[in-house]
Amino acid sequence: MSEVEGVRKKMKAIRNSLRQEVLNLIPVYTNLKKMNLSIDDIDKQIAPNIQQSAKKFVRHKTMQLKLEFTYIGQEYNQMGRQINDEERNNIKIDEQKYLQYSIVELEYKTLAKALEIKKIQNRNVPDTPIETNLIEHGLFSAGSHTKKVMRKKYSTGVVQQTRNGFRRLTYENSAGVFLGTFDARVLAGLTKLYFENGMQQQFSFNFSELAKEMDTVPSGKEYMELHESLKNISRTQIIMEEYYSPGNKVRQRTSMYHPIDTLTFILREGEEEGKERAATVSFHNLIHQSLQSGNFLSMNVVLFNDFLKPTTKILYVNLINSAAQNITSYNLETLTQHLNLQTANRSLLVSNILEAFEELRNMDVISSYDVVYGPRKSVQFINFVPGDLLQIQSQASQGKSELILTHDDGPRPH
Repeated sequence: MSEVEGVRKKMKAIRNSLRQEVLNLIPVYTNLKKMNLSIDDIDKQIAPNIQQSAKKFVRHKTMQLKLEFTYIGQEYNQMGRQINDEERNNIKIDEQKYLQYSIVELEYKTLAKALEIKKIQNRNVPDTPIETNLIEHGLFSAGSHTKKVMRKKYSTGVVQQTRNGFRRLTYENSAGVFLGTFDARVLAGLTKLYFENGMQQQFSFNFSELAKEMDTVPSGKEYMELHESLKNISRTQIIMEEYYSPGNKVRQRTSMYHPIDTLTFILREGEEEGKERAATVSFHNLIHQSLQSGNFLSMNVVLFNDFLKPTTKILYVNLINSAAQNITSYNLETLTQHLNLQTANRSLLVSNILEAFEELRNMDVISSYDVVYGPRKSVQFINFVPGDLLQIQSQASQGKSELILTHDDGPRPH
């Protein structure tokens, strides 16, 4: 299925669910209209019903809801103009047309309320931590290949790669995968559990606890993905070329290490091996010491989950770090390396990144962005202005903890 077909299918599913919800509301709405109440009074009376229905659509992505909201808004306005014209010209209007107009009106108001709820949620204070060195060295990829392509590209089953992003990273994974957006959520959720367990280097947890920190609904499929992701992260080794240790003025090269130093699945009664739902992990000493020194940034995991594109998700995490260092410009080639985008087609690559910036703008993470062209009109830099959500992010970071230390070597231009 193509991306366009996937979007159409999702839009159709949203509209079908919305229509069903509204058909349940329409009897109440039409009765209120027959009572000769003012528009404001009708809106107040129906508001609790719309609120209840709107909550059911919060699970959809903001960009998907906005797209459907635009379509319905156009339909709503067109029907309204047509009815007004016919009333003005004393043309008798069929009751069915009024009913259809009321249905579309309720659809419009329900989606407007759903978007309002999501906007509030996306302004939650960021409280899900990620160790700063992992962000700066680009551990997580926005691009990916199918397992078949990865097996062909890395025939030994071990992925080995050097990324020359914002900071140079040597990456090795014995599971034959790149760590992606789901793995970023898992590691961030683990870090939150680490703090909730008193910052003990080794700690145990149930998958349901981890799923809660990731703001996801626990399910059999989700638990299997958590199981796989934990293994993938534990099988990842990295060398950070410019590792920052709070208190040191000079960045240093690390030896190769596993961010998750140990992973042990806990087999409980009634569970099968390989389908465990609890585990014990320990962070590597470098991660442990860095977190204890306050060298972490926090993201809003609800907002992270709400982004449509993988590139937008990983870019958002990096923007948090950039905002903390007052960096507002990215070199495109460096950003591409940092995000580990897996395409040799420069045109597709640029489109992917610009679409991610557009989504960030639509979601108020940045207020604007502009492109700086180099030779042959190729994109060379992308400049951006932090928006409301990054400002909320910065305020949260400033009041985070007295443990957080300022980088002595200052911001490095990206």
